[in-house]
Amino acid sequence: MASMGLQGGTARCYDWWMDYLKCLDESKAPMMNMRKDECKIFLEDYNECLHRQKQRTRDHVVERQRRREEGASVGASAEY
Repeated sequence: MASMGLQGGTARCYDWWMDYLKCLDESKAPMMNMRKDECKIFLEDYNECLHRQKQRTRDHVVERQRRREEGASVGASAEY
C-alpha cells in the first residue's frame, strides 16, 4: 500500500501526494496536461519530501560556508 510507512502508520510523504491528487481532482482545467501545470507546485513539494534534494543542497551550502569561516578564523589567529 502506498499510504503505509515502513513501521506501519502513514508514509512520510503521503499527505503531500494526497494534496497533489486533490489539486488534480478539483482543477477546472479541461485537459490533464493543463491540470498538471496548475498543480505543479504540489508535485514539487511531494518530490522534495521524497528525495530532499533542496534540503541537501542547503545543507551543503551551509557546511561549505562554515568551513570557509573556520578556515578564515584559523588563518587570522595564526597571524597573531
